[in-house]
Amino acid sequence: MSLRPRSNTYPQSTSLHRLSIAYAMYSYPAGRMPRDVWEDIFLHCLPVPSMQHCTTSTAPLLLLQVCRAWRRVALSLPHLWTSLSVAVRNGQASPPLNVASEWLQRSGDLPLQLSLSQSNESDGNQEAADAVLALYMRYLRRWKDVRLDVANPTYGKSLQPSAHLYAPLLETFHLLTLHRMTPNDEIMQDLLRMLEVAPRLSNFSVTRLSDLDVSPTTTVAIPWTQLTCLDLGFIPSVSACLSLMSGCPKLESCNLLVDENQGPLPAVPIVLPALTSIELHIRSTELAALLDRAIFPALKSMVLYVQNADDSQVFWPQTSFMDFLGRSKCTLTRLNVYDTGVLPSQFIECLEHESVRGITELVVHDNRDWTWDPIITPKLVKLLTVDGGEILLPSLRKLDLGRGCWTCPDGLLSDMIESRWRTKKAGVARLEHVHVDMHLLWDTNGPDRKKLQRLRQEGMKVRIGFYHD
Repeated sequence: MSLRPRSNTYPQSTSLHRLSIAYAMYSYPAGRMPRDVWEDIFLHCLPVPSMQHCTTSTAPLLLLQVCRAWRRVALSLPHLWTSLSVAVRNGQASPPLNVASEWLQRSGDLPLQLSLSQSNESDGNQEAADAVLALYMRYLRRWKDVRLDVANPTYGKSLQPSAHLYAPLLETFHLLTLHRMTPNDEIMQDLLRMLEVAPRLSNFSVTRLSDLDVSPTTTVAIPWTQLTCLDLGFIPSVSACLSLMSGCPKLESCNLLVDENQGPLPAVPIVLPALTSIELHIRSTELAALLDRAIFPALKSMVLYVQNADDSQVFWPQTSFMDFLGRSKCTLTRLNVYDTGVLPSQFIECLEHESVRGITELVVHDNRDWTWDPIITPKLVKLLTVDGGEILLPSLRKLDLGRGCWTCPDGLLSDMIESRWRTKKAGVARLEHVHVDMHLLWDTNGPDRKKLQRLRQEGMKVRIGFYHD
């Protein structure tokens, strides 16, 4: 029997007719797939982090352009539309206001993550940001995570807050503005009135509270006792700082910029039993006053930016720092110091303290010029080197040495880093992340750089920077 393929004897019109019937009987998979499966798939398409600027080339707007079925499914899923970030520049909002309005309408009754970023305070940007903020205010009762970077805020009639502001779902509120806010103090107070009834607010960040003075009083009703995270870009004095912190018994992390104005200090130290992370931008004398009146027993991460360390008449408050560690009995795992003015011998003493012994990350940066003594000296490098004796900071995994903070004979620093990368010594962690600035003319192509490049080839995460005085 012949198995030759049968020739197509049907006319072309008949073949097309059969194809059209088959196409009509075809059921698109989107019509058969359960809604919750589509929702799970589409949610995994959303950008991470969710608050990044949205465009037509990213989900969820991208999903609307694939096909009619995808568009229909995406428009029917409220969870896709709960996070919106609007950028204002050149007098225009992106996405445009009408798109943002439709976006929020699709979110149903779900909690919202909202972001507004205004590039500068030109008239056009002020007007556009005002319109977006007015839109956001209409959804106040569904705010959950809100971040506003609104330059020097103004608002029109559309933004006049009602007498009954209520944000029952608000957990995180960040407000970033410029410093010249005197003409708009009342506007700032209006923007912050929503915090008066925000029973879930725990994370609060603001450039400054405009009427905050040397005492911790302010006309803005902030629910301090609820806060676990606090970020204030300006506090006028150590007195106000300590008083505010003492009013936040649940505080777990804080980032504070403290000014040098004077005020009455508390008679006894404040105790924050839950504080695990602190970042301070402060002058050395104010740092001493704060440390002398603080007890943070749970502290794990400490970041210090000393603002006047380049003043030859100012000294690092070594006694206050050591007493603070002894009084708190904390166990630090991270220590970052920037422009502290600490002497090499003092820094070794700090690192030898029991509270610092277990740190896994050490960052030392110094922006002063070559006339100042570097913090990291050969003596400290040898104490950090793995050899037969006792080693300093045995748990260290990350090391960042910025410009101007170290000086060593060629190869000594990289020898220490290599010893910690290759360590087999019991109780000594492997150093895995290193950043070193080659800040001197003669070490940029020396043995330190070559050895660090070789360690990077072996798998160590090494970043080499260059700075020339």
